[in-house]
Amino acid sequence: MTLLAALLTGLLGGLVIGPWVAGGGLVSLWALGFAAGAGLLSLQLLAYSLAGVPWNLWLILLPWAALGAWRLRRRPAMARPEWPSWTEWIALAAGLAAPLLWFGYERVMPLNTRDWDAWAIWLFKAKAFYLDGGVKGFLARAGEFQAQPSYPLLVPLYGAFLFIVAGGAADPAAKALSPCFFFALLGAFYYLARRLGSREVAAVFTAMLAGLHMVDIVAFELAGYADTTLSLYLLLGAGFVYAWWKTQQWTDLALASGFSALAGWTKNEGLFFLAAVGALVVIRLARERTRDWRPWAAVAAPPLMAVVPWVVLRAHYRVPASDLLDAGHWNWGNLVPGVMATIRQAFRPAVYNLTFWLLAASPGAARQGAVGASWWILPGLVLWQMAGLVGAYLTGRNDLQWWIGTSLDRILAQVAPLALLASAVAVAAWTARWPQPAPAARQGRRDRKAKASKGK
Repeated sequence: MTLLAALLTGLLGGLVIGPWVAGGGLVSLWALGFAAGAGLLSLQLLAYSLAGVPWNLWLILLPWAALGAWRLRRRPAMARPEWPSWTEWIALAAGLAAPLLWFGYERVMPLNTRDWDAWAIWLFKAKAFYLDGGVKGFLARAGEFQAQPSYPLLVPLYGAFLFIVAGGAADPAAKALSPCFFFALLGAFYYLARRLGSREVAAVFTAMLAGLHMVDIVAFELAGYADTTLSLYLLLGAGFVYAWWKTQQWTDLALASGFSALAGWTKNEGLFFLAAVGALVVIRLARERTRDWRPWAAVAAPPLMAVVPWVVLRAHYRVPASDLLDAGHWNWGNLVPGVMATIRQAFRPAVYNLTFWLLAASPGAARQGAVGASWWILPGLVLWQMAGLVGAYLTGRNDLQWWIGTSLDRILAQVAPLALLASAVAVAAWTARWPQPAPAARQGRRDRKAKASKGK
């Protein structure tokens, strides 16, 4: 039933964003559709609860059925599959190895580990929402809870949707939430890397992401945290804003704003990311004196739909906040230890492989590949999120060493896919400028091989 829910989520999200996704195959369309569908379904459940509409599966699917009937009038255009090269076959085998090995561990992992806040903060809310049939009970008593009641609700509400499809509060269904987002992350990464570079580079870097140690741990061993979900939205938000910067297509901008807004609806770190993307877009539109209403609407509408309602609900129900600005003071003595701990951990090959080493070397590849100054959007957003992490440590809300030990790896795992995407774009541009054999030389080699085979 969880697999059915994941496929259904990708289908529903694809109904909305399918016309805007340039190219890509069935897997890519599912991955992007899943990311969009999970966010839209969580917002739908929130709206139903506030409006008093029961969380009945058929009532949930009814508006989607109407949208599907309307969309059937025009079949979505998808790229015709191309036969993989030998490099892509190797990358595919390597990319599937790690997730398949981890998946068995996720299935047997217990859910009653003490002090496991993935359960206390995220999955337990999903079960409570499902059993209550809404969120009003939680909001009315939010002041009594200690497990971060002010955190955004995309993950718990989508977990409740998995329970609705399963027909009961089945813990394994919620536990499979993170692996679903992980596989969507791989599909989305390949789509963006392929669109912004070459097939071979996209396949190799996707395999690297699939085997990234800490990303795998967060998705499978720590299944239930919102970090895998957030990493998907950070990747898509940054990838599409970079695509918009190059193409100036307002549909890319709408996708960038939409996925960035869903990052803010997932975790508070996503709000920090949304602010950076919004600033980049607004500054460029203002400098170019854009008068077309569509780009401005594409920027404003998603945050108004996905972020503002939760801010209003928090204020209305007086949900206790856990924002950085509520910490009370800044402890500047934490600056150097926080920066040094972040750098040391990011460059540990045993945890993040070569991800951040490649990011450090990628400016050279970007320069050799003449990829353009807009490429700096991708590593710039990685550094922005890492600066936000250090800024959180400056608040002094918790003991610094404890805080670093319990949060640093997971937050670096949030930006690791985006760091790999920045490197993939630079490497693809660099390799594209390598000297290619002349057509006559290639034909000569083929002729020599043909003669050699006949001689045998």
